[in-house]
Amino acid sequence: MPRIHFLNVLEGDCNIIQHDSGRVTVMDVSNAYDSYDTPEEKAVKASQQRKEMLNRTNVPSGKTDYRQKQIPDNPIEYLKNNLNVSNIFRFIVTHPDMDHLDGIKDLYSAFSIQNMWDTDNDKYIDTNNYFAGYNKEDWKFYTQLRTGKIPNTQRCTFYAGDSNSFYAEDSIKILSPTPALVVNANRTKDYNDASYVLLFTSPKKGGGVWKFLFAGDSHDDSWNYILNNYRQDVSNVDVLFAPHHGRDSSRDYSFLKVLKPRLTLFGNADSKHLAYNCYPGPPTGIRITNNQAGYVILDVNESRLIVYVKHYDFARDFRSKRKWETPVYDKGFKAYPLFQFNA
Repeated sequence: MPRIHFLNVLEGDCNIIQHDSGRVTVMDVSNAYDSYDTPEEKAVKASQQRKEMLNRTNVPSGKTDYRQKQIPDNPIEYLKNNLNVSNIFRFIVTHPDMDHLDGIKDLYSAFSIQNMWDTDNDKYIDTNNYFAGYNKEDWKFYTQLRTGKIPNTQRCTFYAGDSNSFYAEDSIKILSPTPALVVNANRTKDYNDASYVLLFTSPKKGGGVWKFLFAGDSHDDSWNYILNNYRQDVSNVDVLFAPHHGRDSSRDYSFLKVLKPRLTLFGNADSKHLAYNCYPGPPTGIRITNNQAGYVILDVNESRLIVYVKHYDFARDFRSKRKWETPVYDKGFKAYPLFQFNA
């Protein structure tokens, strides 16, 4: 049965699905470095902007700061050491922002990547100007991928409604974007609504499916389209990977009345910028942030979905508040069981 890994990658996203087929999907990348740092990479790591990223959790007063933002995961090390992965079947760039492309060049150096999903966006970054703590070589490498100039990987451009045997077998459904949404993003230079939104499903005992909704940085136009065309697909999801990391981005949150996620996972952003209370909390929902729990692992079978987290103190306190037993470390997952949903 599948496993999903939601990594704590400093700022940005990196999600990994281990499929029943044996194939591996990686969605976005950030904080990915191989064992050798180029002069450019050394300068990025030493930059003031990077140091600020490590320290700007900004947990509200009265809340415990578990400081996981200061020890982010390296996706390359995680894939190799935790999952023993050498081949990535499908790498998906949800949209062309640097916090979703951070380390892409090293990722391609470290792994054989057969397919890369991308949209026909026209985003341009002037690498001669301020680059905000990211590696200019990563952006240049991405633009080569976008134009099909990198050998031994197939660039695929899929949109809502498209399908093929491989991602149908892996239970992935594309809900957004459409070509029209990408055209509009290129026109406005706001690329959030050119972001992939993907539904991944897994069978439940007795019928039905577990629903995992990966929302990228999708904004209001994406959700208007999705609710008009895929309303049943996104109703009552089990796990939502919150759009735009869960940031409060002056958006319409009415889509959540349809999604009603049982668990919402927030990526890396300052806690003070998270729209935390817009998403369902107790008693109807659970919310977990990378910058406090560390990486999150979802282990799925037909009968149950078990949630694991990296950080012991977070798991202990989460369970203690519910008067549950102290969590016991699982060597296989290198994480602590937090709770489970039953089918």
